[in-house]
Order: sequence, then structure tokens, then C-alpha cells
Amino acid sequence: MNAITIKNLNKSFVNGRETAHVLKNINLNVEKGEFVSIMGPSGCGKSTLLYLLGGLDKPTSGSVSLYGTDLSTMKEKELCDMRSEKIGFVFQFYNLVPNLNVEDNIALPLMIAGKKRSSYKKRIDEVLEIIGMSDKRKLTPRELSGGQQQRVAIARALVFDPDIIFLDEPIGNLDSKTGMKIMELFREINRKLGKTIVQVTHSEESARYGTKLVRVLDGQIESIEEVSEISPLPDTHRGATAAKLIPAGITA
Repeated sequence: MNAITIKNLNKSFVNGRETAHVLKNINLNVEKGEFVSIMGPSGCGKSTLLYLLGGLDKPTSGSVSLYGTDLSTMKEKELCDMRSEKIGFVFQFYNLVPNLNVEDNIALPLMIAGKKRSSYKKRIDEVLEIIGMSDKRKLTPRELSGGQQQRVAIARALVFDPDIIFLDEPIGNLDSKTGMKIMELFREINRKLGKTIVQVTHSEESARYGTKLVRVLDGQIESIEEVSEISPLPDTHRGATAAKLIPAGITA
């Protein structure tokens, strides 16, 4: 089953008399449960592609469908609901609120959605366990390392139990050792939670934590390959077990 279907996708930007063709006739299927890495140099169009997949921008022509629904047919409220509940985003910059503690930063999307605190306490506990930070729930971002802040951003993306998670250079601000630990966490989320993940990256090492590698150059898909050269997945990750990684629903 395709989680994402991209057909003849084009994106252009007009600046005065000049037109920049950023994406050119992109065709790609992402199956449910895949971990797809879109790789290419800066300016190749990979981030633009990610924003189109997440409904944050609209194509010039062609279509993007999530589970068979063409995003162009959705009303703005439907897109907003989808972005807040069905998909999660993790960016290079953590975008945490400095004056809120870890727990409240994770809960922020639920607060904005009008959820009662009593309804999501268990879910916060679960995602804190997933990221291995149950003992740091009352700390503020300034008391955390960069890797820990990115873990909080990951938990915030997971809190609604989304079907698809989009990653935009998720370890771009981290040192290599910390970055690989974050990539191990994403691989675990993909395998144990069954989340479909699409990341854009310029790092070959980061890209090979996925199951499929899509190379983009000058706005076009250059090649698509299955990834097999990956290191073994650890049995545990900071105490999180497969049983504890099973998410629970959230009630209003």
C-alpha cells in the first residue's frame, strides 16, 4: 500500500521575468512503513519536495497523494487537520519554546488542539520513554544538549501518533556521534512503531539508515536504490523496549 504517491510533480518559482524550475517531473511511490531518504546537494530541490509532500506548499503541476487522497483536493482546514494529526515534522532547528519544560514542549500541539491535560498524560509518558528522557521532563531547553533538544522535537512530532514523519536535515546541527544516535532512534521508530519516514539529507551516512535512497540532482530524480548497507539495529535504545514503543490513542 502506498502511503505517498507522487505523479509528474513540478514546482517553479517566478522572480520578476525569470522562472526557476526547482522540481521537474518527479514520480515516486513511498510504501507504508518505508524509510525513504531523499539525498542531494544544497539547492537540488529536496527540501521543496518535502514541503510539497507535507502539504506546506502547492505544486505548479502534478500531484501528491497521501493514502490515495490528492492534497490539491483538500480544503485548507482539512490540510491543517492532516498536518497536525496524521503527519509529523522534525526540522534541523529544534523550534522548542525556551520557557517551557520538556513535558510542556511535547504537549504543546495537544494544548493548541484543545486536549484536556488528563487525556494525554499517559501519552506524554510514552513518548518520553521512546526518546529516553523520562528523567528530564521538567528541564527547559537551555538545560539540554543539542541531541536532547532534538529528541524532544521528535517526541513532539510523535505525540499525535502520526502515520508519516517528515525529516528535514534532522541532524544538521549535531556532531557526528550525536547525529548517528538520533538516526538510530529514527530507525527504531520506523521498525518498531511501523512509521513511514521520509527524510531529506545531504549526508550519505544519514541516508543509509533508511530502507530506500532517492538521489536528486538539479530538481530531478537521478536514481532510486534499495539500501542494505546499514549497521545492526540495537535491541534496546536507552531502556526503551518494543512493548513500551506501542502507542496509545488520545481522547479529547
